[in-house]
Amino acid sequence: MILDKLVASSKARVEKAKEKTSVRGMIERLDKMNNLVSPSFADTLVSPNDVAVIAEIKKASPSKGLIRADFDHMSIAEEYVACGVNALSVLTEPEYFMGDIKFIPEIKSKFSVPVLRKDFTVDEYQIYEAKLAGADAVLLIMAALTDAEFKKFHALCDELSLCALVETHNEEEVKRASEYGKIIGINNRNLATFEEDITTCERLLPFIPNDKIKVAESAIRTHEDFCYLRGLSFDAALIGEAFMRSGSIKKAVDTLRYGN
Repeated sequence: MILDKLVASSKARVEKAKEKTSVRGMIERLDKMNNLVSPSFADTLVSPNDVAVIAEIKKASPSKGLIRADFDHMSIAEEYVACGVNALSVLTEPEYFMGDIKFIPEIKSKFSVPVLRKDFTVDEYQIYEAKLAGADAVLLIMAALTDAEFKKFHALCDELSLCALVETHNEEEVKRASEYGKIIGINNRNLATFEEDITTCERLLPFIPNDKIKVAESAIRTHEDFCYLRGLSFDAALIGEAFMRSGSIKKAVDTLRYGN
């Protein structure tokens, strides 16, 4: 399964990073930083009026290959911010998604919109790394974590004033995630086949407690899809490919939100 390859790649990447800077070294760097409180990623997703948009900055994916040839993370971020999106999701996984952790501090140096580090979190090192980079949230994928790892990583996020988007794919994962998670994402993509089915979020929605922030991920491409999530009372939608493949990001965002 591709997730196994992504997890293995992430573990190898973390071990190489630790050779340069240890976890203790990361903590010491954090101790020297001022203003460790991030803008609230969670708060920006809660609106009484509509579904919040988490717009993704993604160059490629393991299932689709190269998605955006003219990729420039700064110009993409600028277009998104001009459109008034609620938050950004920035891919930092380098091997399969062609991302880079350096994208985050560069984006945060110019824009105040909350940023999710989109990567495969397999070690607490990556959470410290995300905080040092200026991220406001990290992704925790239940399919890649044991309950003990999830609890440990989520507690560290709380300690560092980082939000955690906890991604789920089935009923069991939703129930596991809901014990500690505050922001629960439902990914409409099957990790085994990479096929998408937007009705997955409707099927799993009843298992998410009412006090959680609910995020739909993947398979959201049209205004009709967006209205479907609005009707289900999702708090937010994470959308990447529909925007990344468009020649005009502004037009793609506006069309998705408001229709033609």
